[in-house]
Amino acid sequence: MRAARNFGVTDIRLVNPATADPHTISVSAPRSEELIAQIKRYATLDDAVKDCVRVIGTSARGRRGNWPVLHPSEAAQTAHAAPGKVAFLFGREDWGLSNEAMDRCDAMINIPTNPDYSSLNLGQAVLLVLWECFNATGAEVSQNAEFPLASREQVERMLGQAITTLDFVEYFKSGGREHVIRSIRSVFLRAALDERELAIWFGLWKEIPAFFRRTQG
Repeated sequence: MRAARNFGVTDIRLVNPATADPHTISVSAPRSEELIAQIKRYATLDDAVKDCVRVIGTSARGRRGNWPVLHPSEAAQTAHAAPGKVAFLFGREDWGLSNEAMDRCDAMINIPTNPDYSSLNLGQAVLLVLWECFNATGAEVSQNAEFPLASREQVERMLGQAITTLDFVEYFKSGGREHVIRSIRSVFLRAALDERELAIWFGLWKEIPAFFRRTQG
């Protein structure tokens, strides 16, 4: 909370927090009562990031997957240039982000440290990332104003339709369903679809089972 106040961050979101007592938080972040009162709480990560156009996770460990790995300064420039809200996702103090949480991310931040002792505590990681964001400058926004970037809620709805369609055509009959879904999700997140492009994909996934139903009775 102190780091958020230091660097002007006002949109703080907690996912299923065990505790978030305002008085306890204020002890480490004095004169932040107004900001603490604005903290939003969500039951699920999908709910917390559904209005974001980018989600960037943080991890000290190498992960399996196709996430771009960004230096904190690169992540800050990405956020600065994005045409919409960007979520920086931090895991729990004790074990960080789960693979399921990372599946929702477009990229991963890795903070360079001594390889013999790479683990940072949560407060340190937040401070470093927010400092980079505070100092980010002048990245150009590449966006077609007529077709804004799709929100995470829209992307997840399209991915849900994609999985439903792939189940319908029995694409996963050979096994490996979870791995394939993770790969598909990674491809679409890296694509950074705008709303028009997403609508095309959503329509395509819906039309496949509709075609089978029309032609096969």
